[in-house]
Formats: sequence, C-alpha cells, structure tokens
Amino acid sequence: WMRRANRANAMAARRRAEYAAQMAAERDAMLKRFRTASTVFGVGILLVLVYALGFRPIDTPPQTYKAPDLRQETGAMQTAVSTDRKTRLELGEYQGVDCIHAKDGLLYAAAWDGAALKKRTSDLVRTDGGHSAAILSVEGELTGFAFDAAGDVWLTQLTTTGGTLCRAKHDSWGAAVEQVVTQLDGAPLGALSAVEAGPDGKVYFAAAAETSVKNGLEGALRTELLAHTGTGWVYVYDPADRSVQRVLGGIAGASGLALSEDGGTLYVSDLGSRCVWAVDADARELTAGGKNCKSFLSGLPGYPGALALDEDGILYVSYRWARSNWLEKNADRTLLRSIALRAGENMQQKLFGLSADAPCTEAVDTADGSWERTFTGREMDGCTAVCPAGSKVYFGAAGSASLLSARV
Repeated sequence: WMRRANRANAMAARRRAEYAAQMAAERDAMLKRFRTASTVFGVGILLVLVYALGFRPIDTPPQTYKAPDLRQETGAMQTAVSTDRKTRLELGEYQGVDCIHAKDGLLYAAAWDGAALKKRTSDLVRTDGGHSAAILSVEGELTGFAFDAAGDVWLTQLTTTGGTLCRAKHDSWGAAVEQVVTQLDGAPLGALSAVEAGPDGKVYFAAAAETSVKNGLEGALRTELLAHTGTGWVYVYDPADRSVQRVLGGIAGASGLALSEDGGTLYVSDLGSRCVWAVDADARELTAGGKNCKSFLSGLPGYPGALALDEDGILYVSYRWARSNWLEKNADRTLLRSIALRAGENMQQKLFGLSADAPCTEAVDTADGSWERTFTGREMDGCTAVCPAGSKVYFGAAGSASLLSARV
C-alpha cells in the first residue's frame, strides 16, 4: 500500500511539474507577445508623434524674421488693476470679451459664448454697472465694433467661412444685421480683428493675417505670432460709393485700431513686431515700415492687441500676451516654430500669458510720445480689450465674462 501511495504521489508530482512548466511556457509566450505588441505600439506612437509634430502639413508655414529689440523702462506711473470682485462688471454667462467701447455714459462690450467657433454666438452687451442687456446678436464671433457719427454700429464678425464687415442701424438693434463687405477680389476677408469709424463716415477695419479662422480670432492671432507671415492688412470702406481700399499691409498680426479724434491719424497695433504704426488715414497701399509708415511705438514689452484713444489724446495699448523669450530666440528657426504650430492649442497657450508683474496695458500721450501709465497686477491669459471711460479704464480678459477696471 505504501509503494502504491508513493507511486501515486510521484505521478501527481510529475503532473504538477508538467502543468507548472506548461503554464510557465505559456506565460513566457504571452509576455513575449505583449512585449512585441508594446514595442510595435510604442514605435507606432513615436512615428505618429514625429509625423504630427514634424511632417504633418500645416496651413501657415512659418517665416524667418528678426526679433525686435526690447524697449527700456519708461518711468511711467504704475497702476494696479483692481482685484476686488466688487469692482468687476459681470456680464452673465459669457466666456470672453473681444471689444469694449463707452458711449453716452454706458459701456458696451462684445461678448461671446460657446467654445467652438461653429457653435459660438456673440452679443453686443450694454451695461451701466448694475444691469446688462444684449443689444444684438450675431453668429460666430463679434471681434470688434464702433459707433459712427450717425449712431449706427459697425461690426466685424468672424465665422468658420471668414470675416464680414456689418452694420446695424441705431433704431434697429436687436433686429437683422446688414452684411456690408464679405469678400475682397473674390476671396474671403479672413480673420477680421478690429474696426474704427471716422468722422467723415469712412470705416477702417483690420484683417489679422491670411490664416485659418476655424479656431476664432485668438487662434488666428496665435498662429500668426508663431508663423510671422506678415500678411495682415488694414482696409477702408467708403459707404458713399461702397468701395474698399487697402490702407496698410505687411503687418505681422493686425490686432488693433485707433483713430484720432479729427480722423487724420490711424494707429495700428502689430502683434508680431511688437509695435504700433501711425499712418495718415487718407493714405493708401502702404507697407508696414516702408515709405510714409513710421513706427509710433516700438520695442514694446508684450504683443500689442486692442488700442483705444481717450478725449485727451492718450493712447492705451493693451497686450494680448506677454513677450515670449523662446519664440523670439527662435525667430530664425522655422522648424521649431513649425513644431509649436503643430502641437495644438493647449500647448501653444503655455507659451504665452500675462503674469501679475507683466504690463497688461500701457498709456502714452500721442502729442509728445511721453509714457503716462502702466497697468499691472492681474494674472490673466491675455488682455483682449481696453476702454478708458471717465476716471476708470476697463479691460477685457481672455476667457472672462467680467470687465476688470483700474482708476486713473
């Protein structure tokens, strides 16, 4: 009986050993297949990443350029943007503000809702600090507006198909908006960024650059900042004969306009060149930096965006983003900037922004060029709008539904 038991135990032990060996072999084979699949998957991911960042076609290939010098300190008075929530003017459930203007003691703001441009709607919102009301609505993004001498409002609208210059009669706000200019020489207008109405009735509007508009104005400006194609233009529309003429071209991101009170001088912010051009409003077919086009401000500490003039001739220059050392260090390296263009919106946003100690807006006297004030004190993704009104200056911040302010 003992011998039979030993033989049975030995046979069972052999079976267990054979089973363990079989399981080990199967486990090793599975691990080998897993390692092979992981290697193939990793190589595939690497190839996709290399293609996405290095070889995937992009709409706007970057151009080489020379980074502008940085201006020295101006000694202007420092003013902090208020951090008190009680000083904010809330606009409700909006997600961003692109333009602010004051008229008859009221503030008007172009505010939009909806993350994707094709699902976005924009309103012209009027507020007195205690009550807000939407005056009119448009599809897409309302990137700029201005009041003319008759009280009509001129709008620059941006949709997935391109930009449009529109007009709304002052007695029909909230009703249909008339499309005035939708294309030029058979081509879409592109990413319209700003509009100004002159005392003579002419309307000036800016196209940021010849770039894709699918991600809205901010995406178009960010693309031009990385690509630096210098394809931005400023146009003028004359309602008398319905003509459109070119005023100034060769701008690396035409992101803001301001017109002197007499309508004689037009100020244009150049995002990528970090400067503001000053040209005769009656001039035509000028080139940025060329004949009859001088730089009024240069070497700015950030990338200029919206402009605004007060009744005393003080020009307010808002900074869409802070100056990027990495970007300007690689001004002559198109490969690295191509990678940044392909990296996507979230990665690009990390290259820019405004820290609390970076200026979000500066003010300069257009009469003698003296610097009056520098506004700091708020960390934000970017300053998208500026508007002096009485004893305060109001600011629009990227992604915010509030109007920030500072006393002057």
